Amino acid sequence: MTSSSQRPEPPARDGVAAGSGGHPGAGEPVVEVRGVSKAFGSVQALADVDLTVRRGTVHALVGENGSGKSTLTKVIAGAHQPDAGTVSLEGVEVSDLSPRVALNHGVRVIFQDLALFPNMTVAENIGFDGSGKALGRVPHAEDRERAKKALATLGLEIAPTTVLRDLSTAERQLVAIARAVSSDGRIILMDEPTAALTQSEIDSFLATVRRLAETGLSFVFISHKLREVVAIADDVTVIRDGTIVASGPAEDYDQERISYLMTGQAVLNERREAPDDPEVAPVLQCTDLGLGEVFSDVSLELYPGRVLGLSGLVGCGKIEIGLALAGLIGHDRGTIEFDGATVKNTRSYTAIQYVPDDRLTEGLFLDWAIADNMAATSLEQARGKAGLLTIRGIRELGVRWRERLRIKAPSVDVPASALSGGNQQRVLLARALAPHPSVVILNNPTVGVDVGSRAEIHDLVREMADANTAVLLISDEPAELMSVCDDVAFVVEGTIVHRASAASLTEDDIIDINGRGALV
Repeated sequence: MTSSSQRPEPPARDGVAAGSGGHPGAGEPVVEVRGVSKAFGSVQALADVDLTVRRGTVHALVGENGSGKSTLTKVIAGAHQPDAGTVSLEGVEVSDLSPRVALNHGVRVIFQDLALFPNMTVAENIGFDGSGKALGRVPHAEDRERAKKALATLGLEIAPTTVLRDLSTAERQLVAIARAVSSDGRIILMDEPTAALTQSEIDSFLATVRRLAETGLSFVFISHKLREVVAIADDVTVIRDGTIVASGPAEDYDQERISYLMTGQAVLNERREAPDDPEVAPVLQCTDLGLGEVFSDVSLELYPGRVLGLSGLVGCGKIEIGLALAGLIGHDRGTIEFDGATVKNTRSYTAIQYVPDDRLTEGLFLDWAIADNMAATSLEQARGKAGLLTIRGIRELGVRWRERLRIKAPSVDVPASALSGGNQQRVLLARALAPHPSVVILNNPTVGVDVGSRAEIHDLVREMADANTAVLLISDEPAELMSVCDDVAFVVEGTIVHRASAASLTEDDIIDINGRGALV
């Protein structure tokens, strides 16, 4: 289901239109990219790109994976030297742009993985800003004071002495912004900043970004969540295949137009047509399952040919429930049954496959070839006549699944690290599907992938169910749950509090139940 919501008017700034006033120099260009091209070998990543970012605005940069977004931001940040064209920062054309020069011009990059140190305090993370301080004593007192001011600027009530790992994902994201602001960041490039946040955290985060933009900071906002793009952006630029295909005021763009410009075609993401109520026994079920204080009294049934969604806020226990069903963590209460028989641990069952949300650190062997990644769960299919694994068998399996899942790669011999996020996700799905499982458990399968890839992955999930596979879809995205699932179970503080058919739910319903434990 593709939303057709229009962008709400942004808050007025001192009685003037968004992006046009309220602070000195408002609206003047702070980043000007002109005619920039960049190639990596035979791959043309950017071709004659122009981009203008205005002071005190949020500029959304959108495009599919592999479209050139990351390359363009790395050029602005000085990490890549362009083959042609110019980059001007704060009105100055910079011919020798490097990360250090970009830093001196106020450019700060907040990556999706945040680049923070979980074992260090908030103050130490904010103080560690890459500014090249002289060697010597670590200025703990100065860092704490600096952190206190930066956190106050963002309206955060976080103690500077708090160890970062004790914070939520949303709080860590705000600490990354605080570090950028505290180090005189004036041009902040953000890559998928809301990918791991709940809806309430997203709303708060976007409000903070808007408030900072009103003070004169400029943001380049990269996101695959088009709902957020139309809600927060002052300007939108769409890049496809290394070329700018559209750029202008955000009020000229809605989600449908952006999707079309990104992909070159209409993107349909309709609700799954729910099958009839199951007349067969569940293939996998748990009864009164519990693990310490993480989750308790969880009873679920997964039926062949149906998709059950598991929804809840970050940290509610839904991911751990999926891990327990897959046998990847234990449980200390309750029972799990597979094909009617009670089992203590499902980890050794190839008929039950789990796809993690973090494909880079938990899912893929990045240095391995695509075919090797796919074959990891299906070694029997790659054996030759003598019963030994063969390179030919592995490659044939890889080619078969590359074609079936429409993975864009020149060869199954290239490493998984060379693929875009959407294609990496398809490799993970191929590995899960290769052993022909009865159950597939998916943890946020479209995190960090573009709108076109998201729709295709949703189609793959529907195809799994149509092939009589039982699917558990754990997702933080209300639209995804509505589009793909037959039924949805809601987890609040480790307990299932509500169940409903997906067809009966709206996005607001899902947000309300997750936040309050019930519909309002």
